[in-house]
Amino acid sequence: MKVLAVTSMYPVDRDPGLGAFVATQIDSLRGLGVDVDVVFLDVKKNKWELLGGIPEVRRKIKSNDYDLAHAHFGYNGIPLALQSRIPFVVSFCGTDLVSPRISPISRWVSRRASACIVKSVEMQRQLDVDSHIIPNGIDLGQFQPMSRYKARQRLGLDTKGRYALFVSDPSRPEKQFELADSALASVRENGRAIDPLVVFNKPHSDLPTYMNAADLLLLTSSREGSPNAVKEAMACNLPIVSTDVGDVRQVIGNTENCLLADAAPDQIAEAIEQVLKTPRRTNGREAIAPLSAEAVGQRIRNIYENVLEDRS
Repeated sequence: MKVLAVTSMYPVDRDPGLGAFVATQIDSLRGLGVDVDVVFLDVKKNKWELLGGIPEVRRKIKSNDYDLAHAHFGYNGIPLALQSRIPFVVSFCGTDLVSPRISPISRWVSRRASACIVKSVEMQRQLDVDSHIIPNGIDLGQFQPMSRYKARQRLGLDTKGRYALFVSDPSRPEKQFELADSALASVRENGRAIDPLVVFNKPHSDLPTYMNAADLLLLTSSREGSPNAVKEAMACNLPIVSTDVGDVRQVIGNTENCLLADAAPDQIAEAIEQVLKTPRRTNGREAIAPLSAEAVGQRIRNIYENVLEDRS
């Protein structure tokens, strides 16, 4: 099976963490024998890249014997929706279904796709076509527990300090870093020392070390689809304090020492203090096992096979 992946989210030198979950999924598919080529639309560098991608995708499809294509993020499906030589699948990632500017384009693409994939029930409700709920998979070989002491030594952190890991660009409004900062300030005012450990624009391979070095993952977003950081933290048995966004409630389930909090500094601070009072790791790795990259890759491959069977 030969597949053309079209995405604006893929690791590049200037942003090695960009679209790491897409790269993980493509690697898992290749491991299952799927031949995948990638067209990267660098829209962060040049917003006109999407228009330039239309003839590029057409040339690729015309000159190669692809069975189908897979767009990651709604508007990346535009070049595929404007051709009819091969069927295509589209994976929606969150913002593409809730942004007033992008969501109409995503819905237009969804009606022309042979299959649609979303990350959560919340996202599924945004579409008027059938879709498959498949959260992003996690590389459990990469994300696994390790010594906190060794992780902190490797990163040059205080081995006796306390750290709340914030895995997002703090300048992005929807990530609400100010809320996280205020909550941590309240915790410190109550006599518990803890510092933010902000990580973004780092190679994805560095994240397991940060997760094992931290005392907890802190996610304060106002909106998410299926945040990868939550699943990756669970794979490392890292405690989590999160707002109730996307599929976080469903993913953490009853995992011990993982808490949801209202989006208010005092509520988040209370949850952080509760985690710090019980300084133990979680059983998250056991809970997240069904979302291994291999298992998710197989589910994606099954969708491809069903699309091709319906096409024949």
